[in-house]
Amino acid sequence: MSFAEYRLAQLSDDEQLRRIVRESPFAGSISLSLEREPNYFLASTVEGTFHQTLVVCESQTGETLAPDASAGVIGMGDRSVRPRWVNGLVRDVGYFSGLRGHEKYRQGMAAARFLSKGFAGMCKLHKDDRVLFYLMSIISDNDTARRILNSNLPHYPRLHPYTRMFTYAIHPARVKRESNIKITRGTLDLIPAIVDCLARSGTRTQFAPHWTTDTLLSDLTPALVIEDFFLAVRGDRVIGCLALWDQQSFKQSVIRGYTGTIARYRKLINLLSPLGGWPVLPEVGTRLNHCYACFLAIDNDDPEIFSALLRALYNEAARRKYDYFMLGLAEANPFHTIAKSYRPITYESQIYLAAWEDGYDAVAHIDSRPPALEIALL
Repeated sequence: MSFAEYRLAQLSDDEQLRRIVRESPFAGSISLSLEREPNYFLASTVEGTFHQTLVVCESQTGETLAPDASAGVIGMGDRSVRPRWVNGLVRDVGYFSGLRGHEKYRQGMAAARFLSKGFAGMCKLHKDDRVLFYLMSIISDNDTARRILNSNLPHYPRLHPYTRMFTYAIHPARVKRESNIKITRGTLDLIPAIVDCLARSGTRTQFAPHWTTDTLLSDLTPALVIEDFFLAVRGDRVIGCLALWDQQSFKQSVIRGYTGTIARYRKLINLLSPLGGWPVLPEVGTRLNHCYACFLAIDNDDPEIFSALLRALYNEAARRKYDYFMLGLAEANPFHTIAKSYRPITYESQIYLAAWEDGYDAVAHIDSRPPALEIALL
């Protein structure tokens, strides 16, 4: 078997793409596959206003597959573009994601050659001049991926370490006492004020998504409704915002295995979980019932406002009986201590800015504003 040429994915590739993500879990003490049922392409609009999925194929003969061939898909990667706040202005920024491959191409030189073939395709797509550079996220303990992607092999973009990202998986065990700060739910008439709040936060941070009154609730945010926004309001001004977004109708997280201490003591943990308010560790193959805490924007980074918003969202997640909600905070975010008070499971990833030569200068001129990446869109 040998590589054939890369090509853009088509609707006929859907079944194979879903199989690859299902069979490519993220390893760890809890192994998870991030799946896209019932259709791989339904989640594409979440990643950006422009999206492409590149597939790499292989054939028995080693010959290039026809452009419309749907057989032989052994891996893929996604390229998307989204308007974001960069140095106080709205700019289109790229995002590389979903790099997956058949298990025999996940280690050593086989992985390096496989990624080289994929990045050759991405580099060719990059010549459309839509963006100068891309965001990339790599799980921090994935040493193999980091080593290969930083190897400067042919066609690879150069990776510039940018920030660490912490994803907190918080289990809403039971409804807690509300904060003394009044939090209201979103209404359609408040959309302009929500957008203004998000914009004020965006201008003082880096890489926050740019939203308008037309895009906040649109095809870019499937399954999100205005009532899922929790708001701190002063007069006619929204001074704090946080939303609960359930994406399970098009993106899922599925338990694929346990290792180490968790594997050995999972049954004991499950017996004791009701006493400690801990979540039950489900059987392998179980889909986690989870949502995201997202659209975070708070004037002056007021910790009391954040604490009140997080408590309101926590209580709503508990009422809806979610197993977890996911909150992502960049390393420089001031709210880590508050998030950790909820005893979360923590996942750490490294965010890179990836660029070929035409983007080096743009990356070098990113200023020191704190990152405000949105994990619900990554």
